[in-house]
Amino acid sequence: MIRPCFAVDIDNVLGRAEPEVQRLFQELTGRLWPVGLYGSAGGLDASHLAPELLEEIFSRFHQESIPRLPLFPGAKLALTLIHRRYRIIIVTARRPYSRPQTLRWLEEHGLPFDALYHTEEKTDIPESITAAIDDHPHHIQAYRALDRQVFVMDQPWNRAIPHADVIRVTGWDALLQWLHVRHLQQWPKDIPESPSFRQLFSSHLNVPSLTAAGVSTELVKP
Repeated sequence: MIRPCFAVDIDNVLGRAEPEVQRLFQELTGRLWPVGLYGSAGGLDASHLAPELLEEIFSRFHQESIPRLPLFPGAKLALTLIHRRYRIIIVTARRPYSRPQTLRWLEEHGLPFDALYHTEEKTDIPESITAAIDDHPHHIQAYRALDRQVFVMDQPWNRAIPHADVIRVTGWDALLQWLHVRHLQQWPKDIPESPSFRQLFSSHLNVPSLTAAGVSTELVKP
């Protein structure tokens, strides 16, 4: 049986990209980072920075910044556990010429994945996506439009997105805690696993419930 797909973004979801964008801005302009501006694609898309400056930031980010991005805490464990049930497809809006350094970054951090796509429209890839995690409002809305289960990696630039049909998580540990007490509706029950999925999460997280872990149980209501 073919496993369903879990789509995972990279920048500001797996890797912490914003500080690197801020560094590039300061190098290029000699100015401090503007207060209230966010150095993500989601933040820069809505900025009023000069197009030439934006292009230079993105160009240098793709050429020199990718290898130095730190991995978010808990990302490797989360992907390892999710990979037991899902095909993990990495879907990024990075430019295609950054593919070699992107692959090296994924491999150097030991992240499990089955495919890597570079695309500006993430729902156009030839995969049947069941669930996705992203931080960019544009891609989140696109997944929602297809009625997929969407996890929003909480960032300041996506907090205007309503919570009604998405699960907002503050990090990878929070995502694991959510999955620990409630599987996605589409989670295939016939895929064998030993130990059980619940036991697997329990052994790593050692939390009997979201409440005990200090996470609001409102996240897991039907």
